[in-house]
Amino acid sequence: MLFMEGEAATNGMSSVISALTNASTGLSASTMFGVVADLVPFIVMIVPVALGVYFLRKLVKGAGKAKVKF
Repeated sequence: MLFMEGEAATNGMSSVISALTNASTGLSASTMFGVVADLVPFIVMIVPVALGVYFLRKLVKGAGKAKVKF
């Protein structure tokens, strides 16, 4: 196996963690939930459309065999 030097790995990981948790540009609860809140209308529209397409495909697939099931 290939192992990194302890000092280099520690500095590299600490810099990644500090970049993620930076107060001005990092990931925080408000940043994450802001993105999720922007996606909620999209998700609310996609779920019914996906279910409609699913049931429509089942309806069309079973119509030729006279086996329509919901």
